[in-house]
Amino acid sequence: MDPRIRTTLAAGMGATSAKTLLGLGISRDDIGRAVRAGDVVRIRRNCLVDGRIWRDAKPWDRHQLRARAVMAGLPKGHTAALSHHSALALREVPLHGVDDRVHLVHVGAGRGRSDGVVVGHRPVAEGLVEVHQGIRIVKTAVACLQVAACFGAEAGLVSADHVLHTKRIAREDLDEALVALAPGRWSRAPGHMCHLADARIESAAESRARWAFQMLGFRQPTPQVRIHDDDGEYVARVDFLYEELKLIIEVDGLDKYQSRADLIAEKLREDRLRALGYEFVRLTWADLADHLVVRRKVLDGVARAEA
Repeated sequence: MDPRIRTTLAAGMGATSAKTLLGLGISRDDIGRAVRAGDVVRIRRNCLVDGRIWRDAKPWDRHQLRARAVMAGLPKGHTAALSHHSALALREVPLHGVDDRVHLVHVGAGRGRSDGVVVGHRPVAEGLVEVHQGIRIVKTAVACLQVAACFGAEAGLVSADHVLHTKRIAREDLDEALVALAPGRWSRAPGHMCHLADARIESAAESRARWAFQMLGFRQPTPQVRIHDDDGEYVARVDFLYEELKLIIEVDGLDKYQSRADLIAEKLREDRLRALGYEFVRLTWADLADHLVVRRKVLDGVARAEA
């Protein structure tokens, strides 16, 4: 790869524009050769990313690269800002149930056009936008609400719980963004998301489980409960607990157990909790996609606990 291209991509955290490269004296033929060699990937006209980084990136990291490239390719003096999950991807916030297209809003007025790579949305006020790593993006709480409005409360909840748990935002930020955006005019999902969002939730799987409980009409169990034995010795912290039933609900995410040792440790932990009279329900990531499966497992657990 031409060292000037490599340096420019590194400065843009893996993304740049053809116009920027041309301004450095790199010819269109040189850019074309880099694209054909796979050193550079063309996302859309004037939007380029580092080919090696692109090939090695996970889907959510690719979205961040795509978003950076789109912003780099916009004309000078544009009024656009990254929004929705594109803004969250730049902050490395977990995403669920969203699409691959880059989402933009204009600031103050105007609305961009949509195509196979970019989606333009209604404008937002200047006060809802900030600069992150040199790129204009909507504020975190705003982006979570936008995701909920566009892709559903469950999708927004996964991101909102994470940023609350990691203290990137406070509950007041969500409430203020809800008033400023007033998304209730076209979607109830952001309001549902705000009602459920909880800083105690530690994973996307737990967020999805709480959404399933909500959809099934179940009372929400208490999250992240520390359990002690009769002598007051700490035994474990569990994902969810119905205290009066002594019913534990554990949610196994995509990568919860990394090794055989993890599985053995979890089995010993569960045996100790059962010895204290607790009953277990285990929900997997796949279960969370079918609320009828969640319903059956939880009701079976309730029956065992009551027995």
